[in-house]
Amino acid sequence: MTTRLLPIALLIALSACSIRGGPALDLDAVPAAPDGWASRPELPLTDINNPQPTDSGNGWVKRFGDEGLENAIQEAFANNRNLQSVLAQLRASRAAMRVARADLFPRIDLSGTATDAENSATVYDGALEASWEADIWGRNLSLARAGNAEARAAEADFAAARQALAAAVAQSWYDRSAARISLDLATSDLERRKDTLRITDARFRAGLASRLDLRLAQVSVSNSEDRLETALRTARNAARALEVLIGRYPSGDATGAASLVMPQPLPDVTAPVAVLAGRPDLIAAEARVDAAGLRATEARHAMFPQLTLRFDSTTRSGNFGDLFDPGTYINAISAGLLQPLFRGGALLAEADRQGELAKSALFNYAQSTLTAFQEVEDRLDAEATLERQVASTAKAAEEARAAVGLTRSRYINGRSTIFELIDAQTTAIASETRAVETRRAQIENRINLHLALGDEPLPIGS
Repeated sequence: MTTRLLPIALLIALSACSIRGGPALDLDAVPAAPDGWASRPELPLTDINNPQPTDSGNGWVKRFGDEGLENAIQEAFANNRNLQSVLAQLRASRAAMRVARADLFPRIDLSGTATDAENSATVYDGALEASWEADIWGRNLSLARAGNAEARAAEADFAAARQALAAAVAQSWYDRSAARISLDLATSDLERRKDTLRITDARFRAGLASRLDLRLAQVSVSNSEDRLETALRTARNAARALEVLIGRYPSGDATGAASLVMPQPLPDVTAPVAVLAGRPDLIAAEARVDAAGLRATEARHAMFPQLTLRFDSTTRSGNFGDLFDPGTYINAISAGLLQPLFRGGALLAEADRQGELAKSALFNYAQSTLTAFQEVEDRLDAEATLERQVASTAKAAEEARAAVGLTRSRYINGRSTIFELIDAQTTAIASETRAVETRRAQIENRINLHLALGDEPLPIGS
């Protein structure tokens, strides 16, 4: 008996000698979460055990107080094709997980044949076959766990896609509003330029203005008309972009927000350590590290012996009914041991490949973590600067409009030139446009801040 076991022991010893160590993953590559945000150390943080802001139960969209925006996001969740594609990938990943688990269970097959040869009676054959690989080294279990980790990653990918879609719809919603406001400004600017042309024409007829003044006024009107057409096209494009996001045909009829609302004061923000636990993209990256490590383990275990147990039950009879009679079957139980000895280095190479892939997944996760911290720091820093920019550009626009009125009166009275009036009007439209752009940037930054923190856009389950 001892002699019979020696070959088996030798095979196991040889395979164990050929196994290399698992991938040496340097966990120090993942940056530690700081205690607070460097750009805004004065901000209060949520409890570490609560990875979402205090009002996250309602979602960050509620803070904008726009029911139309909420409805648009809900419509996008239901109809956006890209999100539906990610959902299909999630379902496929869950199916792949079930496939990976199947190798942990026996395989059972039933077959039957009928042979009808010339000058002989019909012969019926039946066979019941069952086989099971004893997962001694946990290879199949590693594959099953890897499939589970990849399914978790796919689930997190869907959550990340859902959050990104909500942010994109919100940004497009206010882009449409900004484009409409810019169109209104361009229309008002054209009216001012036409007013100047009428005044200049009257002054020219009265001998108070030169032909050069008249031509300059006409050039100003033409430039303003060009600006209006650009604003009109931008507004229609913004409407179509919003419609595509929410799953509608891009007809250009979407209206967006009624105005560029001022975001509410910044709420308590998520602590850095909670961002690691709450951002779906980081959860997905971490799950892929787990999956890659498990696949590396499976690749190493593929070099160990594989023990398979098999049960066969067969029958042959000229009576069809005997196929359903267990007493006619001949049963056999066997066990097989397979030890890979030489595969041209393929198994070792695969183990090395999977180990390097595991390291790659870890470094990807570490880089994603740094990028996530940078995104939050950038958005928090911009909160303060954009607030000051909104105030300064609004003041500039107000003063520029007043300057146009004053310069117009002075021009009518002959105390200002056409150059000064056109310059005042050009400064006004530039200042007004800049004020709109800054307000839109402030809203976009707030949306991106919620996205960077991993905040839920709408109540969970909606």
